[in-house]
Amino acid sequence: MTGMGNHIREQALQTIADKLGELDLPHPVRVGVDGISASGKTVFSDELAAVLRGRKREVVRAGLDGFHNPPEIRHRQGPTSVDGYLEDSFDFEAVRRCVLDPLGPGGNRLYRAEIYDHKTEQAREVPVVAADPRAILVFEGVTLFRKEIVAGFDFKILVQVSFEVALERAKTRDLGHFGDMETLLTKYSKRFIPAQRRYLEQSRAASQADLVLGNDDWARPTLEFS
Repeated sequence: MTGMGNHIREQALQTIADKLGELDLPHPVRVGVDGISASGKTVFSDELAAVLRGRKREVVRAGLDGFHNPPEIRHRQGPTSVDGYLEDSFDFEAVRRCVLDPLGPGGNRLYRAEIYDHKTEQAREVPVVAADPRAILVFEGVTLFRKEIVAGFDFKILVQVSFEVALERAKTRDLGHFGDMETLLTKYSKRFIPAQRRYLEQSRAASQADLVLGNDDWARPTLEFS
């Protein structure tokens, strides 16, 4: 990344942090970061968390990957099923119960950041942690702005990239996970991309977002606040 590009991205992160700092709520600010696979959600969320911590705000970092369903549920409609991806991939009820509700209005601020390790396909017993009242939750994942949990976010960010750019990034990022390029391309072309395209259209994720972060050009992200 060039020095100028790095400066542009840093300025974008500072602008977003300014916006979040303006939110004055009686409970932790719950930020949802949505976007298609390989859009850059996780890296962006980690960058934003670092900026917020630099401003002396406690940050709760969590994500949908920690709430995968086990494979017998995820793939019960078939390993390439589009309906199965949208309906069975994640335990959204647990997201609400473990993270969003405790950190929301009337919550006790006692949260669990994850319940499942999707890399080892094992349930995880992580300790319950108490969040500071002024903490900021940065929670990222695919298909976040859906009816099951969208009301649990106080500020919604959509990391927007083209499917073409995302697939090129996925070829590098996910090759080790899938083992070979053919499996990766099959998974993306038959399951991930069709499902996420349908989700974006049906949920109107871009219209629901408080901020759309254009992330096709990593060094020069664009910001569109609603």
